[in-house]
Amino acid sequence: MSPVDTVERMRALCARVGFDLDSVKPSVIERMQVLDAHSETVLDSARMIARAWDIFRHYEGAKPAEAFTQMERRIVVLGCLFSDLGKTGPLGASVEGQALIAGMFAVEGVREETQAVAQFFVTYFSADAAERTRRFEALGLEPTLTMRQFWNLHSVWTLEIAEAGGLPPEVSAAAATHHLLDNVNPGAIVAEDRRFTRSFGDNAHFDRAEKLIIVLDKYDALLRRGRCTHDAAILWLRTRVHESPQFRGDMELSTLISDLDLVFR
Repeated sequence: MSPVDTVERMRALCARVGFDLDSVKPSVIERMQVLDAHSETVLDSARMIARAWDIFRHYEGAKPAEAFTQMERRIVVLGCLFSDLGKTGPLGASVEGQALIAGMFAVEGVREETQAVAQFFVTYFSADAAERTRRFEALGLEPTLTMRQFWNLHSVWTLEIAEAGGLPPEVSAAAATHHLLDNVNPGAIVAEDRRFTRSFGDNAHFDRAEKLIIVLDKYDALLRRGRCTHDAAILWLRTRVHESPQFRGDMELSTLISDLDLVFR
């Protein structure tokens, strides 16, 4: 997709929930363009948002008393769109550094989570592994990080970039916590009682909107990157929740998974 097409698609997605994309700093839009140039992230986000609207319509028709509010819809849609901003690296990364990090995240099917970043470069970018390692270190990052540690950093970077870029605070929190089911809690912004530990606008709790982002993100990853069937993806989600000490017994999250199963079966 061309840079212009990427921006116009994002502008339309934002406008549908009453958000003006031009109200954010250019750096946010530029990072989204980097993501689109080096990965399928923007397309993944658009697909998640389309499914979110299907869920919203399901609630309106099947249980209108529980329909998603305007604020919830905005949080879900914008949270889905911007949750992977951090896959362009730290806040201060140059465009070249952002492209390096985005390219790393674009490599799919990496099974060896405990391998060091330096070894990852040798395995997947053998032609210029040493140069990539040098550029990685220039970003202030250690090539001895495991890939799991590296992957988990993107939620921290998403929070930093979103807040610095002028996204609504409710959206910054939602985007940054989309891996809370994986125990990734950047800045410890979600307390044990699910309240945010600092102010994020009018939203004081990690609740239904943020949970739907998690469910949509996992479901899309399982279908596209994991090549799972719908049934296998739903089973994976339910098993993951059941095995999570933090979310086991969370009826709100389980209900969202059941709704997803019903709408997309």
